[in-house]
Amino acid sequence: MRNKTGVSFGLFSGLFWGLGLTISAYIFSLYNISPFVVAFVHDFISIFILGAIILIKYKKIDFRIFLNIKNMSVIVGALLAGPIGMQCNLYAVKYLGGALTSSITAVYPAVSVLLAVVFLRHRVSRKTILGIALIITGIFIQSYKTEQINSFYIGFLFALVCAIAWGSESVLSSYAMSNNLTEIETLLIRQVTSFLSYLVIVIFNGFSVSEIADFKLVSLIFIFVLSNMVSYILYYMSINRLKPAKATGLNVSYVVWTIIFSAIFLGIGISLQVVITSIVIIFGVYIIIKD
Repeated sequence: MRNKTGVSFGLFSGLFWGLGLTISAYIFSLYNISPFVVAFVHDFISIFILGAIILIKYKKIDFRIFLNIKNMSVIVGALLAGPIGMQCNLYAVKYLGGALTSSITAVYPAVSVLLAVVFLRHRVSRKTILGIALIITGIFIQSYKTEQINSFYIGFLFALVCAIAWGSESVLSSYAMSNNLTEIETLLIRQVTSFLSYLVIVIFNGFSVSEIADFKLVSLIFIFVLSNMVSYILYYMSINRLKPAKATGLNVSYVVWTIIFSAIFLGIGISLQVVITSIVIIFGVYIIIKD
């Protein structure tokens, strides 16, 4: 039962992350706003959402979790996935669009597998490795012949750094949760660390939060945050139940969801190549589920 719920959490985390990517792409298509400001506001709102969930579930917030040396891995993971990973992701979306960005960043499961085997001594089955290999193959074919985008190379670099950061985060978070830290508490540490990092960046670079002083923009960012928070929570629950390799392999289904949502909400066309490669990606995810 624990494995079945972990699979469901992993798949739905991909769905909501794909929705969040599509919303962020829509935001950048409408507003000339700094990704730093978007990420700063994103993490600020998410802290209150997570705090409310913890208060409802546990009646109190144990602030000692921020001082426990065993939880330092979450803080390191937060710095990688937040200021580094999330920021690179947002810049990649800005330069490449949501669909192509999700295609490139989706190589992060391979990073998770490598780090989990080396540092956590997790055993990964051949079927899981095959599934991840199919997913990455589909992703690279899907992003083939994209050099016609003027900002492709800089966007690709941002997306690649994001993939490495995200892959590292899942392994570091898995280690922390193995020390009796709950998924929600782990995510709260992650978001607080990420928020404080963005606060420093925003202050020292002179960015103004007044950039979001628009009702429609605030509404879009709030929906963006809600979608990402649901994705994060389900993702961490999946990591805790299935370990990083399988959890990231399931979460990477967001590639297909981003393409679907981009077609529905942004009117972006879907080519035959995208359809075929998406089927390959889905098949890779299916192998991981069966395993």
